[in-house]
Amino acid sequence: CFERADAKARPGIVAVLVGGTIVAVKFGPSHIEVGVEAPDFQATNLSSGKLVSLREEYRGSVTLVNIWATWCEPCKKEIPALDSLYRALAPEGFRLVAVSVDTDAPEKVKAFMDGFNVAFDVLHDRERKIEQTYQTTGVPESFLLDREGRIQRIVYADHPWASAANQRIIRQLLAVPAPAGSQ
Repeated sequence: CFERADAKARPGIVAVLVGGTIVAVKFGPSHIEVGVEAPDFQATNLSSGKLVSLREEYRGSVTLVNIWATWCEPCKKEIPALDSLYRALAPEGFRLVAVSVDTDAPEKVKAFMDGFNVAFDVLHDRERKIEQTYQTTGVPESFLLDREGRIQRIVYADHPWASAANQRIIRQLLAVPAPAGSQ
């Protein structure tokens, strides 16, 4: 009887497994790694107060997405290097967006960053959704995206972003033309 019941149930089990796989692939978070398309996210731009989308705002640009927090000492150490990198490469089309995951009020995060006088975009994700979306393990974490929005590099700690080696890597990505219709 066991074999017979199992044989009758097999088509139903297969249908559930296939259906579940389709749902997981279509709606579940993909694995974040080098070479995959960076997931879209929305956060509030602290300069404008507007909700912005990664894909809508930065499409077609080589972009560094930096996830950070005001209470993070390595993040504080990294901010000047990020700003130096941005100021050096922005004229060539490089974009940098720092996404705060602080739960504090936006005004507090903005005041903190104003003390660094940065030129790059600062976003605030008070609900910390980007941490799940990007499967982060802590802060700071950074994701370097090419013009097609694919992750080219992931850095899991503070990093000497203004170094000649990093500028060379980003310039190589900047040398690749944007895909048609991406800007």
